[in-house]
Amino acid sequence: MIITLLHPSRSRPQKSRETYEYWMSQTSGTVEIEHILSLDFSDPFNEDYSMVEKEGEKEHKPFGKNSHTIIDHNDCVVEATNQAAKLAKGDILIYLSDDFKCPKNWDLLLVEKFKDLNRPALIKVDDCLQKFHVPVLTIPIMNSLLFKKLGYFWHPGYRSMFVDEDLFWVCETNGFMIYAPDLQFPHEHPANGKAQSDETYKRSSANWDQGKAMFAKRKQEGFKLP
Repeated sequence: MIITLLHPSRSRPQKSRETYEYWMSQTSGTVEIEHILSLDFSDPFNEDYSMVEKEGEKEHKPFGKNSHTIIDHNDCVVEATNQAAKLAKGDILIYLSDDFKCPKNWDLLLVEKFKDLNRPALIKVDDCLQKFHVPVLTIPIMNSLLFKKLGYFWHPGYRSMFVDEDLFWVCETNGFMIYAPDLQFPHEHPANGKAQSDETYKRSSANWDQGKAMFAKRKQEGFKLP
């Protein structure tokens, strides 16, 4: 079984590398992990993603042998994530934001949850920020069967805001949801004081009205499948 980390990032070269290295340090080492870093052509920090600073100078350093980078004309995190998902080889796809942590041996924990499932499915985990019953998926973890069923990871009608609520209701309404409150993937967000706001957060929040309008439309339509 292969797990793919879908890792969209913008203007956070150091943070994204730290996130990748942390997640890899928490694996069991027994499951094949694929990491896809998805960047935007318009991001002025793109070159810095492949560099690290050492003794005051920058040098080239790839993320890892299991990691590859794609750069496309994305104008939002939804597009960047979906572009990565199209290339994913994984049986399990995880949305990896720069501000998420994971439990030890997270790869084995997820393989165990998915191993006997021969149907489209998504696991809702505890993000340690929202109460578990809140209808939102801040870190969706789906199998490839669900991705193929939907034809997207995030609904392409959104730019960022409300897309995680849409996915929750699509999965809840159509019987794809699996609840796993025992799995904790902490969301270190400005809302809980565990991260500093930056231009990437602000860029996402600016899409509130667009997302709200799209969500209302989708709700009226019953969150229908493609």
